[in-house]
Amino acid sequence: MKVRMVKIDKSKYKILLVEDDFINGKIVKTLLEKATYRVEWVKNGKEALEVLIPHSTEYNLILMDIQMPIINGYEVSINLREIGINVPIICMTANAFCDEKGKSKEAGMNDYISKPVTKASLFEMVEKYL
Repeated sequence: MKVRMVKIDKSKYKILLVEDDFINGKIVKTLLEKATYRVEWVKNGKEALEVLIPHSTEYNLILMDIQMPIINGYEVSINLREIGINVPIICMTANAFCDEKGKSKEAGMNDYISKPVTKASLFEMVEKYL
């Protein structure tokens, strides 16, 4: 029996990257774009809310840093969930504390990935939700 592989058109998926660190943001954005995902990158939680509240249906996934200026990732997620925006949110944080996973779930995030983000862990998580 031959298994036929179906090629997925990744360019139909749009991801919002919420990351204040230039190097982390550039790495994640570049990796995803090389795989043909469409990526929009904002630098803080306030910008994320400004983009998502009126345009949430345009996004298939949110990659959310936690520690950001103005509004942190937890607050953004809580706000989004309170107004009924259900786009999957993946928490990205350098905080390796065991309570981070629980906090991210409480804030309405769907999953958790540790920084520094590896290519393998990034794509495993993205593919899980797309």
